[in-house]
Amino acid sequence: MIRKAQKSDIPQLAEIYKQLHTIHCNLRSDYYKMPEDDFFVTDLEDVLKNEEMTVIVSECNSEITGYAVIFYIDMDEIVNLPLKKCFIEQFAVNEKFRRKGIGKKLMNYVKKLAAENNCQSVELGVWCENYNAVEFYSEMGFVPRTYKMEMKIM
Repeated sequence: MIRKAQKSDIPQLAEIYKQLHTIHCNLRSDYYKMPEDDFFVTDLEDVLKNEEMTVIVSECNSEITGYAVIFYIDMDEIVNLPLKKCFIEQFAVNEKFRRKGIGKKLMNYVKKLAAENNCQSVELGVWCENYNAVEFYSEMGFVPRTYKMEMKIM
């Protein structure tokens, strides 16, 4: 079942969030550090309070198997055509449930929410080095639109 997250989900969500952040730390130890465990709980509490963000969870037998944090962006500027997009801030599946179709179901639900909210696209950011995520997003129909480039000085 996929549903909107509740405050009571935070302990399970924090564990999956920590798994996600561990992947980022392992990929880019020059960029990320591992915070104390209470960070994940506090950050999720803040996200759930933020009315501009939506947190959805995938649940099976009362266990959270994955989650996504999304928000909507209205673009109506002088140099852009008016459009609305759904941005995925976080997307994670519990490591115990990976490669079992949870991510696909969760992503399809995000696409459904985006369509219901009149979005023209769903966007996200992913580290190039995160090969599993890049492959998954590509399989889901995402294509690169811009490149964020980096030149290390030290």
